[in-house]
Amino acid sequence: MAKQKRMDQIKTLLRNYLASGSIKATARQLKVSKNTVRDYLRRAEACSADLSALLELDDESLSRILYSPGSLGTDSRLAVFEQKVEGWIKELRGVGVTRELLWQEYRAEHSDGYGYSQFCEHLSRHVAQRDLTLALDHTPGEVLMVDFAGKKMEWVDRDSGEVHTCEVLVAVLPFSQYSFCIALPSQSLADFIVGLNQSLLFLGALPKVILSDNLKAYVSKPDRYEPTFTQLCEQLGAHYQIDLQATRVATPKDKASVENAVTQVYRRIYAPLRQEIFHSIEELNAAIRRQLLLHNTQAYQKKSGTRQSLYEQYELPQMRSLPTDLFEIKKIARAKVQRNYHVFLGQEKNFYSVPWQYAGKQAEVLYTSRTVEVYVGGKRVATHARLFLHGREYRYQTREEHMPRHHLEWKKAQGYDAAYFLEQGRLIGPATQWAMQQVLLGRIHEPQAYNSCKGILQLSKKHSPERLEKAAKRCQSGGKATYNMLKRILQLKLDQQEEQPPVQLSLGLHENIRGPEYYQ
Repeated sequence: MAKQKRMDQIKTLLRNYLASGSIKATARQLKVSKNTVRDYLRRAEACSADLSALLELDDESLSRILYSPGSLGTDSRLAVFEQKVEGWIKELRGVGVTRELLWQEYRAEHSDGYGYSQFCEHLSRHVAQRDLTLALDHTPGEVLMVDFAGKKMEWVDRDSGEVHTCEVLVAVLPFSQYSFCIALPSQSLADFIVGLNQSLLFLGALPKVILSDNLKAYVSKPDRYEPTFTQLCEQLGAHYQIDLQATRVATPKDKASVENAVTQVYRRIYAPLRQEIFHSIEELNAAIRRQLLLHNTQAYQKKSGTRQSLYEQYELPQMRSLPTDLFEIKKIARAKVQRNYHVFLGQEKNFYSVPWQYAGKQAEVLYTSRTVEVYVGGKRVATHARLFLHGREYRYQTREEHMPRHHLEWKKAQGYDAAYFLEQGRLIGPATQWAMQQVLLGRIHEPQAYNSCKGILQLSKKHSPERLEKAAKRCQSGGKATYNMLKRILQLKLDQQEEQPPVQLSLGLHENIRGPEYYQ
């Protein structure tokens, strides 16, 4: 094992192995070597035979288990398989003998042997080496075969009259022949992923395997036994926990069901729509869906039922539920946690916080269009909703739990506004609220008065709310209030003195004073 994997990668590896039972399939999906998969499985199984229980552990606990010293043992299943494979190949020629029957007998004798999928992979490889033709029954809900139709469809721009051609992706479940197709702008990788997502949405459930021929969007390096899939398709397979398989080069019989489905699409969709003109790819796909419903609900000619009824009765119950979120491209960036405990995501030029203890550490940032995850030393330390781009850059997204205590207290101090201080003044008394208002109105820029307002609140703690209210009343009678006025009144205990009524001065009688009768 050349490089230690992150804990999320190890958990994905264990989940994929539990779902497929195949080391080869897991290695192919996650684009790692089979030895890497074996190594992590041995480490996990050395602690517990129940791998699902290990997936419930947190990152630190799982790390201690996987990297604890101890003997990891070896796997002898392949040697047992090689001893018996010759006899199994001969038995397959017998009437009614199936792979599943042979596997059941094998597992009855070797309870710790290969799972069904891995058993079939090893067996198929040996059969192919002997150039035998093996009649295989399709398991309900197991394989989704996909392929692009050879002929294209069209739509016409309403304004310019330009004719746009579309590729058509066809998907079918071989057991029921339940079919789906969609018009796409091209056979590019991005459009192919859209087509696969829409295929799975149409089914409403997940097959175990996606099988296609060696499309450029699907296979980056063809090989008879271990083709290399495009990185994006590998990510899709890992997201849905679906095994990816490719047909042998120039061997259309490997996907005969989808070849037949393409022919049916020509007859049931292309032909009925040939006279119609569509003005957008959305209009075209809406018409395709209408014809597709007729195709899937049309009765079989030689047996009872329809493609849809057979799918709903036998296949859908065997398939896994779709995850909450469709597959999205997950990108990876590397960044150093800065002294302000944020990492910089260069693509959008924004900052995301991590716990302050990780400042100065190297981190991996995994992000999609909606989420940002930060890993340090293989452990996920922060998760954020991604900041959407609206022409603004160099923004900070900071979680309070990531901040050291003194930074958090400073931030809270900056969160005051006029409404807060007026409400705090009201809780003390109406005169204090009036005094707060006078202080806030006394500055041209309101935030400049916040420190004075905080000082007034501190006076209530130092002397008591009752004394502050009396001091404010004293200021109110004069029509003006400041922090220093209130502080001085409280220091001199003027709030505890009775206010003297204003002195009435009498000028007495004088010949120059006019009386009220003068104005009559």
